[in-house]
Amino acid sequence: MDLITTFGLPVLISAVIAYLLGSISFAIPVTKLFTGKDIRTMGSGNAGFTNVLRCVSVPAAVITFIGDFAKGICSVFIGEMIFNVMCGSVPDIEHVAQVGAGVAGLFALLGHLFPLYFGFKGGKGVLISAGIICALDPFCFLSLVVIFLIALAITKTISKCSLTVAVFYPIMTLIFNKFVYSSTAWLPMTIIAVCFAVVVIYMHRANIRRILDGTEPKTIARKKGAPEPPRDPDGKTETESTDENNVSYEAATEPEAEKSADGEGETSDNAEGGNL
Repeated sequence: MDLITTFGLPVLISAVIAYLLGSISFAIPVTKLFTGKDIRTMGSGNAGFTNVLRCVSVPAAVITFIGDFAKGICSVFIGEMIFNVMCGSVPDIEHVAQVGAGVAGLFALLGHLFPLYFGFKGGKGVLISAGIICALDPFCFLSLVVIFLIALAITKTISKCSLTVAVFYPIMTLIFNKFVYSSTAWLPMTIIAVCFAVVVIYMHRANIRRILDGTEPKTIARKKGAPEPPRDPDGKTETESTDENNVSYEAATEPEAEKSADGEGETSDNAEGGNL
């Protein structure tokens, strides 16, 4: 009962504020500003950095990148501040606040994935996760950046790199918190890291299927003046859930209509891509 009384309200306040902050999906207003369109009707249909990079422009993608990364950092600082203020008399408050910051970061991630302001349809959570990890543990973040760059040099595919980092995040969190920092909060922080990893991997299930099939494309960006990648006309969930971390795009094919006896024809489109 004491735990609920002491930590219940700070957790609730941190979670709500972080979720609302995470729900600010920068890809949507930025794309609207640059093109007048909804990013969710373009390319893969995902509201994330990669789809903006592929379908809009580099400047728009940079703004999206900064916004998503920054809101991850802010959510952690807000959670830590709330716990420091409301639980200041608790022993080992430094580590307690660290856990509170991690909880806030987790809810900010959920807000990014399922934004309240945009019909609960957001991105895939890699950029905001990066901001959260950077704020929670800069050294762990730097180690994951190194892992990401090594994976990128080997695979040339953003989605594979993101999945690799997701797998390594709980491992590096455990190593740094338990063996480097000797933190008493190593277990809850590792559990939070596992939750992050599970969520990110789940959101990339479509990419995992393509990786296993050998059809996951490499990393390229949209060239200036290139036509916008077409969207799957039937709007199926498979297309909607395509990875936010795959910057590449396989151009849709549009075979010429085959006319039938009564003059009717058929066309087919096939699009593939991903978003941060």
